[in-house]
Amino acid sequence: MNLLQLKYFQEVARYQNITKTAEALHISQPSLSTSIKHLEAELGIALFDRKGKSIVLNENGQNFLRDINSVFELLNRNQVKRDLFATGKSSTISIGGRKSELMLSPFISAFLTKHPDVLISFKNSVSVSSFDPDILDFLIFAEPPENDSRGKLILDRERHSILMSKEHPLAQKSLVTLPMIAEEQFIFVTPNSETMPPGYRLCQREGFTPKVACITDERAVLLSIMKQSHLVSVVPEHDAEAFMRIGDYVSFPVHTDQERNIVLSIPANKVLSKIAEEFLLDLWNQPEIKRWNPDWSLKNMIR
Repeated sequence: MNLLQLKYFQEVARYQNITKTAEALHISQPSLSTSIKHLEAELGIALFDRKGKSIVLNENGQNFLRDINSVFELLNRNQVKRDLFATGKSSTISIGGRKSELMLSPFISAFLTKHPDVLISFKNSVSVSSFDPDILDFLIFAEPPENDSRGKLILDRERHSILMSKEHPLAQKSLVTLPMIAEEQFIFVTPNSETMPPGYRLCQREGFTPKVACITDERAVLLSIMKQSHLVSVVPEHDAEAFMRIGDYVSFPVHTDQERNIVLSIPANKVLSKIAEEFLLDLWNQPEIKRWNPDWSLKNMIR
């Protein structure tokens, strides 16, 4: 039994689907199935009830999962301590979300200049549910604007941009809209081939289904393929801005009323450190953040 086996079990227990778990972990389905079977054989118990292609966590599995979650929680806490010791920092702030470092990068730079003894740790994932809330101070995710925003800090709207290589025939135009790329070949970044990103759905709301030629779970792969082809994509605005700084790509803003709010929240029952509270207060004091949250207070955020 090893930690990798236990992590595989934890993920299968979460998805309760071998195929989806294998895709999320980027391993082959047979390898994952074999790992779970070896774990069950070593324990001498079945952790899942199998019915055809379905796999369901049984009572033994539920009990084992609770133990494993406790193990990983302890390991994560120790890792934070080791990170602090290795870097010589006195405190840490942990943030989870999808590409959260792009959203907060200007503010983070200023905050670290003010607090050189602080270590800021980013943990990126597509699904908020995949995070261990016990080791995070803040979560960043997107949600519909009509959702209740109490207990959250709105950071921005999830705007998107059309992205393409400078060599694309449309790249020289002053304006490119979604209908103009309806017949183009698309590439998207998605960690799961069964789930398309918001940019794909924006195209559908515009009245067409993108002709997807390529999907990848790495932004670097998207850029490499796009640079050598005429594929296009619809990506978050912050990603597009970062890509354009490389110099080989152009982007055009997507104007839509389907934008979601990007919000920051505190995991349930989390007690923030003094430095995390200061981080939150300094963040709210940014003029652009205040505009989104005129009635916000630290007291309402920390419950």
